[in-house]
Amino acid sequence: MPEMTEILIKVRGSSSVELPPEIGVAHAEIWSAGASPEVAMDRVQRDLARMRQKLERLQEDGVVDRFVVQQVRTSVGPDHEVDDDRPWREEEESPAIVHRASVWLRAEFVDFDALAVWVGRSATEDGCLVNGLSWQLRTESRRAVEREVRQDAVRDARVRAQDYADALDLGTLSVRCINDVGVGRDIRLQSGFSSGPEMASATYSAPELAFTPDDITVFAEVEAAFTVGP
Repeated sequence: MPEMTEILIKVRGSSSVELPPEIGVAHAEIWSAGASPEVAMDRVQRDLARMRQKLERLQEDGVVDRFVVQQVRTSVGPDHEVDDDRPWREEEESPAIVHRASVWLRAEFVDFDALAVWVGRSATEDGCLVNGLSWQLRTESRRAVEREVRQDAVRDARVRAQDYADALDLGTLSVRCINDVGVGRDIRLQSGFSSGPEMASATYSAPELAFTPDDITVFAEVEAAFTVGP
């Protein structure tokens, strides 16, 4: 009787879990412009110091987990507020040169009501742009759910492969190899504090805001090969 050859079954398994976000990250910019770099830098440093004090108080209150401030950057260029829509311009009417200074910061809020108040107030301050929000999970939550979806993806692959084997009356499978395609997180972005998907700056006349972020989807996918045979 001829010996049965080994049969290889290759499948792909996947799994996903949806969880409400636990952290709201505000992305903001503090900027200034002046006739000299010293003027622009001085104002940015003053505004940044005030913002740091506010965020430190919120951190002490337990509503901000942490915040990160980047290094202040400077640039120089024409004053874009000059009216360039006129059909003609005298040569001597070239735009004035202005110096700009800016610093980016991100603050991670665990209290979404406090986040809404902070965004509403900060977005109305002169020299402050709130560019958008992103929604995340805590590190420990993310690691736990990523482990869960990885294991579920492997189990899904095994069930798929066994279904093929059962359809052909091949018997029990043995795993040959597993390839980790990857684990991903669908990080939710909220910009302009509306339904638009693009990051945008926003200015508000009132601080009354409320955020209802969508759930975050964590997913995993694997490729696996199983064998049946002698």
